[in-house]
Amino acid sequence: MGERVAWSREDIIIAYALYCITPLNQIRPSNKLIQQVAEKFAHSTSSLVMRMQNFAAIDPNSKIKGATHVAKLDRAIFDEFKHDWGALSIQAENLTGLALFDANPLNGAKPLSTLTDKNRVSRERHFFRASVFASYENTCCISGMSIPAMLVASHIKPFRSCRTTSERTDPENGLLLNTFYDKAFDQGLITVLPDYTIRCSTQVKAQRDEFTHRWLISLEGERIALPERFYPNRDCLSYHNDVIFKG
Repeated sequence: MGERVAWSREDIIIAYALYCITPLNQIRPSNKLIQQVAEKFAHSTSSLVMRMQNFAAIDPNSKIKGATHVAKLDRAIFDEFKHDWGALSIQAENLTGLALFDANPLNGAKPLSTLTDKNRVSRERHFFRASVFASYENTCCISGMSIPAMLVASHIKPFRSCRTTSERTDPENGLLLNTFYDKAFDQGLITVLPDYTIRCSTQVKAQRDEFTHRWLISLEGERIALPERFYPNRDCLSYHNDVIFKG
């Protein structure tokens, strides 16, 4: 495949979606999903990797930086979809014909046509989950647990309370939590303040058992582990503090 083939708008949309759902340490030519996508287009795997890495140069919250000079179209795509995550998720999968957000770097993605559940809301949920998992490097931001089956991409502002598709799909409206902390967060027993520190409710603090003290009360004032990108949105955190948290 030729490195000199011009990148189309559609190609860059796909590269940006892949950037969003791939842990930064897995953006490399050996990633099976990246190889699989590159095979569908007139670009080499290394070229696709470089394009994905370039988005790190644009992303203000990325922990790594790509090229210092980034194409105008890359910036335009970044700006267009940073407030329209639902559209990004749908377009990327339709353009590739792959279930990108169910994939893994070892086995790649299945054809989109093989899915039994292809409705828009379901695919947007899968994008949200994949992008939150990738941003937190598949690790709970409170406990450090990294067992995928025990982790949940938890909405900060609840899914039911989001007014727009983009808000429901926005990875900045997500925290990666283990199932125990996801439940405590969802029930308002703990919250995360806009300075990214944890606060426990008075209901939790009133408990005297050792388990609650060890796994909840001791978290008071501790800072969550921040993601590689897509830092938790402070407006969403404030919503959780004011509406969900049982102060």
